[in-house]
Amino acid sequence: MKSDMVTCSFVMDRNLYNTFKSIVIRQGQNVKGSIVNYMQSVIRYDTPNADTILAIEEAEALKKDPNKKVYSSFSQVLEELSEDE
Repeated sequence: MKSDMVTCSFVMDRNLYNTFKSIVIRQGQNVKGSIVNYMQSVIRYDTPNADTILAIEEAEALKKDPNKKVYSSFSQVLEELSEDE
């Protein structure tokens, strides 16, 4: 094994593992890859909170969207919201 690699071993509840495995397999992934991806997300965003990660990804996608709505003031946002009611 390369010196920059590590082997991880842990014990967990079989039902938890099997449930997790069935979910990631349906998504075309595997357990090891899914755990590694999760670890990389934690490192990338410095937070393990899945909702926060999704919000950050959504914000990054919005920054790249040339068709996004842009407001020059918060009052414009409130005005549009009141028009929708």
